[in-house]
This record gives sequence, C-alpha cells and structure tokens, in this order.
Amino acid sequence: MELKRMLAVGAVTVGALAGMAPTAMAHDAYDDIMICGGNGDKRCGYGGVTNSHTRVYSCDTNGDNGGFRTNYWLRDGRTGFVDDPNGSDSGCGAKVPGTAANPVVQFQVVWKATGGWVAKKPKPA
Repeated sequence: MELKRMLAVGAVTVGALAGMAPTAMAHDAYDDIMICGGNGDKRCGYGGVTNSHTRVYSCDTNGDNGGFRTNYWLRDGRTGFVDDPNGSDSGCGAKVPGTAANPVVQFQVVWKATGGWVAKKPKPA
C-alpha cells in the first residue's frame, strides 16, 4: 500500500513538473516577406531567432538573383546580420551571436531585391 502511494505522489510530481517545462522554455521568433512572384503573393524569404534567443537565421526562397538577410540586435547594443549564402538553393544561413547573458533582443528581415532592398519593421526576438 505504501509503495502505491509513493508511486502516485511521484507521478503527480513528475506531471506537474512536465506541465511547467513549456513556460520556462524560450519561444522562437520568425518573420517573412511575401511580395515576390508575378502576383506579389510568393514568399521572398524568411528569417528569425531560435535557441533561446542565441541563434539567428536567414533563408532565401525566391530564385530572383537577389538575396535575403536577417539583421539582429543584441541586448548590449551590438548589431549584425546573417545572409543566406547560397541564394534560393536548399539550406539557409545562420550564426549564433547571442548568449544567455547577452541574447538577441530584436531582428529584422530584408529582401535584397535587385531593384532595391525591402526591409520589414524590426520585431522583438
């Protein structure tokens, strides 16, 4: 009887801790630009911040001879960017400029169109 009660208490404790885990985990932030293609309804590319606000990525999805960039801002004020190094081919560009003590706090996606760059408003990371 005592063993059953200990197992029940242990299961409730594990369930409660598992239920708390998602709130303790950081979220990912994402943005894209959707103005490419003949009708302006194709995604040009996307970028964002992952891994607890430490990793920044940039993905070009449109074969237009342009490019795609994600600008970022760290908590300490330093800035930088990540370009997709291979255009619209498979794979994206990524860097890990942030740390737990100095995370990425803001990012901005930019389509490097041949006629001029198009940037969206910066977003919180």
